[in-house]
Amino acid sequence: MNSKRAAFVIALVLSLAALLGLAWAANVEDELKKLETDRAAAVVKGDVATLEKQTSDDYTLINAYGQMSGKSEMVDAFKSGKTKLTSDELSDMKVRVYGNTAVITGKATVKGTMGGKDVDGQILFTITAETLGQPQLAPSLLFGIPRAGLAPSSARFA
Repeated sequence: MNSKRAAFVIALVLSLAALLGLAWAANVEDELKKLETDRAAAVVKGDVATLEKQTSDDYTLINAYGQMSGKSEMVDAFKSGKTKLTSDELSDMKVRVYGNTAVITGKATVKGTMGGKDVDGQILFTITAETLGQPQLAPSLLFGIPRAGLAPSSARFA
């Protein structure tokens, strides 16, 4: 009887741990989706302070032509007005959590100016983020969906 009771207690503890893990992952997913949504709002407002805070120092953007830029170039583009979006609507966001790292994928429908060029269209994005401590977003690959009005070289935030 005692071994059955011990097995039951162990199974119960493991089940509770699994449920807590699922709840934690769901909370992380919601938090990161909100962070990216808040970031999109900061982009439209031109809120450089928020962008600097929420963007990791090792931010790397790679556009459709393989051109790379870092955090300082992104921030400078907003400060100078070279990049100014009037709309940045996110959709199809998915968050996958792998230990203390998460990968966010999604689509952004943007309108405005990027890198001094007019843009109006959709951009696919992939972002990695830390899930421990203060989350920061580190976009690693972003590219435009070619169509009228959106040059393939356009990239989100550059």
